[in-house]
Amino acid sequence: MQGITRIKEKIMEEAEKEKARILSEAEKKAEEIFEKAKKRAEEIEHNLLEKAKKQAEEEKRKIISMAELEEKKRLLQAKQEIIDLVFKEAENKIRQMEEERYKNLVFKMLVESAEGDEELIIAENDRSRITEDLLKKVNEELVKKGRKGNLKIVSFSKDITGGFILRSKNVEINGSFDYLVSIKREELETEIARILFEE
Repeated sequence: MQGITRIKEKIMEEAEKEKARILSEAEKKAEEIFEKAKKRAEEIEHNLLEKAKKQAEEEKRKIISMAELEEKKRLLQAKQEIIDLVFKEAENKIRQMEEERYKNLVFKMLVESAEGDEELIIAENDRSRITEDLLKKVNEELVKKGRKGNLKIVSFSKDITGGFILRSKNVEINGSFDYLVSIKREELETEIARILFEE
């Protein structure tokens, strides 16, 4: 009986050792799995944070870029409005020019550009200033210069605000101040912008 008891004890002892070994290995394995999972979780967290940080920086860059673009557009629009005012003021000054000075200006423009047999379209606003008397003086001056003196006013136009359009069979010369200012604007706008805004 004593032998059997010893065998049982031996078996129980071996079983306890095996149990302890298995538990130890299981704990070790569980710890390894936990560490791997923890490391992976940290990597995922780090990657997510980096991604979120990049997205936030990109969004910030886009918002700043759009705000700067919008600001440039507003500034450009404001500058354009100021330049519009400058040229509008130039047109107004010509239209509001003292009558004799205005007539003299139109006289010189017609003498410089007319051959003498054209038709003349006058701005409706100039009915009282570009008169038949003025035209007579222009024709006389043209004759003195060896050209024909047959300029005729054929109509009055509301499409132009000052000046005239000179029309022959083959050529039309636009001497309206609207047109002349617009041509000058193309030439001078950059320079005026530089003067006004020191660009």
